Amino acid sequence: MRVLAERNPQAYGLLITGLGVLVFVPDVLVLRLVGGDLIAVAVFRGLLAGAMLLAGLWLIRGRFPSFAVVTTLPGAVTVLMQGLGLVAFCAAVQGTSAANALLMTATAPFIAAVLSWVALGERIGRATGVAIALSFAGVLVVAAGGLGGGRLRGDLMALANALTLACFYVALRKAGRQDMFPALIAGFFLGAALALPLADFSPMEGRQIFWLIVSGAVILPLAVGLLSLGPRYLTAPEVSMMTLLEIILGPLLVWAVLGENPGRASLIGGAMIVAAVLGHALWALRRPVAELA
Repeated sequence: MRVLAERNPQAYGLLITGLGVLVFVPDVLVLRLVGGDLIAVAVFRGLLAGAMLLAGLWLIRGRFPSFAVVTTLPGAVTVLMQGLGLVAFCAAVQGTSAANALLMTATAPFIAAVLSWVALGERIGRATGVAIALSFAGVLVVAAGGLGGGRLRGDLMALANALTLACFYVALRKAGRQDMFPALIAGFFLGAALALPLADFSPMEGRQIFWLIVSGAVILPLAVGLLSLGPRYLTAPEVSMMTLLEIILGPLLVWAVLGENPGRASLIGGAMIVAAVLGHALWALRRPVAELA
């Protein structure tokens, strides 16, 4: 893998990001299969993911990592956003449809663009502005559908998760090539601590425990670990294109297995969000070619 990263960084980035996205695809379905209070599930997810990522680094490197990075501004922001996002995502999946929880997440790159403009002074181009407007119009359509179905609170939590993810992206961009795995580990443990006072624990059956272990000890640490590495070797449009797989396949998987119909508003608003992400990614990928011509 290291040889591929050195010889063809883009191919390595696509491989790692693609694997991370595919690992994440069944995440919402697995959370649905766990059931119960998903805030309590967030406690176990954080503890399991943090422990597994820490153990994985020890096995790979032969030592525990230094946590000095969490004292830097990007590291501290990463820890906080990882923790808040862990709780917000579980609250979103509990409070709204799988489609809405993931569709709202798709707006994260555009929120990140606005935050980068404010925090880093990066300019927002016309095409990006159009994509931002279209995606948030889609968010309004999705949220309007939740008004009558009692899912508005869950939709807002999904949007909060997108905000934490956007801040996470900006922090990683600011950190550059620093090793952020210690911050990810600390973020998982912080998320468990934040969810603990809000959790309603109840006994679980064997199948629920099994799916909880799959969610917290396999899907979450493996996917987050891969997705934190891949974008170092890819442009933002390429990352957006790859993550669309999760946004599209995740709700379809829940629909196929559990019969959870997202509803007309989610389909219309989701189509607008996906079109914004896909159109912007394709435009950004073609732009360098046009400039060289």
